[in-house]
Amino acid sequence: MSLSNQTLSMPNVKVLRGMSPMILWAARHYFSAEVEQLENLPSGPALLVGNHNGGLVTPDSYVFAWLYMQQSGYKDVPVALVHDALFRVPGLRALMRALGMVPASGAGCLRELERGNKVLVYPAGESESMRPSRERDVVNFHGHHGFIRIAMRARVPIVPIVTAGAHDGWYVLTRGEEVARRLRLKRALRLNAFPIAFGLPTGLLLGPMPHVPLPSKIIIRALEPRLISGSPEDSEVVDAAAHAIQAEMQAVLHELTGRLGNGRRRFSRWLNGSASGQSVIGAGNAS
Repeated sequence: MSLSNQTLSMPNVKVLRGMSPMILWAARHYFSAEVEQLENLPSGPALLVGNHNGGLVTPDSYVFAWLYMQQSGYKDVPVALVHDALFRVPGLRALMRALGMVPASGAGCLRELERGNKVLVYPAGESESMRPSRERDVVNFHGHHGFIRIAMRARVPIVPIVTAGAHDGWYVLTRGEEVARRLRLKRALRLNAFPIAFGLPTGLLLGPMPHVPLPSKIIIRALEPRLISGSPEDSEVVDAAAHAIQAEMQAVLHELTGRLGNGRRRFSRWLNGSASGQSVIGAGNAS
């Protein structure tokens, strides 16, 4: 039996609350995070579709999830789809299940929606999370439109989640698709990227490895939910819906990046300007 078939989300509220002080401190003081319009998340199941940042670390995922859970009193825990290779790392599977994570698959996503959960998904996977820094302000699903079909089959709304600044914690030179192909990572680990980047703690980062993100301001906005009508087997409907969501997310990302200003990256002031120390965290619009 595959990992996807045998693993259901089993969030442990005690573990989630125990990690809150550390994650909320990082959100406030390390990332100067702003999270907006969480009121757009409906009650009940929904597919939360985000642009993917930060390689394996994805700091915005934790900022968004913990602020939403804190607002709901930890009564509504989003389920996050993560690469199934991480579930094969000794000792990680139990922790990830306690955090509400499940191996990424279409069947697993649909199952969690049918269980009444909100599911956080990043359609482009590592193609987006390991993109070069010159593309950091680009939303690109890379043709992965299956999330539209899943939402249609589950009859749940899609809520786009747009993040700006979370890819600034490292500097990626290249995705390294050709290196990944030569190393046959697709066959071994289902990975299409072997990023070459600069970041902490080693300076030079080679391949899909964890890193310590540099302090960079993060702004996250939840957009209005939308139900997609029609047949999930109609490719024209599916593609049109995906393109429309991608275009809307791109427009919002452009707006949010304009607000990052001088706080865009503290480490690389030569590239982005000096840092801002202001921290604003809340569920409503930024002032």
